[in-house]
Amino acid sequence: MGLKTQVESILLLGGDEIKIKDLCKFFSLSLDKMLLLLQELKNERKGTGINIEMHEELVYLVTNPICGEVINKYFEQDAKPKKLSGASLETLSIIAYNQPVTKTEIEAIRGVSVDKIIQNLENKKFIVVCGKRESIGRPNLYEITDKFLGYLGIESVNELPNYEETKEKISGRNKN
Repeated sequence: MGLKTQVESILLLGGDEIKIKDLCKFFSLSLDKMLLLLQELKNERKGTGINIEMHEELVYLVTNPICGEVINKYFEQDAKPKKLSGASLETLSIIAYNQPVTKTEIEAIRGVSVDKIIQNLENKKFIVVCGKRESIGRPNLYEITDKFLGYLGIESVNELPNYEETKEKISGRNKN
């Protein structure tokens, strides 16, 4: 049995708590070699129903966003993800069209605090911290995840309504 197969099996049973450094230790591999192996696995799985997601020090399996619609159709209503509130969808839209974006920038657009919403969206793994803004306080930068795209039943932010047009307008407005 190959190393990739072994790692993939561990990911299947490990849920959301598989630390990349623990895989390195278990398989006696350097971080660079493990990251390379995980990236190869991720690339190989792209066309399948299961994808590999890496975030910070964690790695886990997720359903492929292209399968979102069929997954939602198959499972009973009570097994579907709960509907998102209007405030959550608005916040996700702001993040999707402006990513990477800070909480302060989101709040400036919405006009209200988004602390709880950000926390809920992170818990649902619909958004992730993708870095820090190089400014005073080094605030977190947020972006949407493949899991959110799957929830919408799309593969890319480019499939959002008028994405390119809206992105251009936002970019133009931010330059002024």
